[in-house]
Amino acid sequence: MTNLNVEAAQTGRPRWMIVDDDRNILSLMSAVIIGFADVHIQCFYSPHAALATFSAAPKAFDFIITDLEMPGMSGIELGNLLRQLCPGIKVLLATGSGMLTEAEAVQRGFCGLLAKPFPPGGLRDALDQAGLFDGPAKKISNLLHP
Repeated sequence: MTNLNVEAAQTGRPRWMIVDDDRNILSLMSAVIIGFADVHIQCFYSPHAALATFSAAPKAFDFIITDLEMPGMSGIELGNLLRQLCPGIKVLLATGSGMLTEAEAVQRGFCGLLAKPFPPGGLRDALDQAGLFDGPAKKISNLLHP
């Protein structure tokens, strides 16, 4: 069992990964999510580092948010590679470019699209639409791991 699995097993909290090459966005997303969800978040500003960590323990993560445009690997490429390792993993695509619509993101296998910049409520709405919350109790549910 890896350290990631040990921690998840000990805390009982879902583990989320956020990948964005902008450290300010990572800090903002993490702070906003922790404000309304009891999850453990691991942030990566390199898609390659995120992929390496996920590859070492694909079942250790329950949900991923990735930016679309990052140096060296797009969020679409990263999402495809993550789903090859763990086909049921939910991945939310975030972008400020407007290059994709929500329907196009879903067609490509993502559970939704988060448009940046976003108000804090917009992030919560995107997570709700992805099916991650079970009502007002703020419990994480419906995380897919077949």
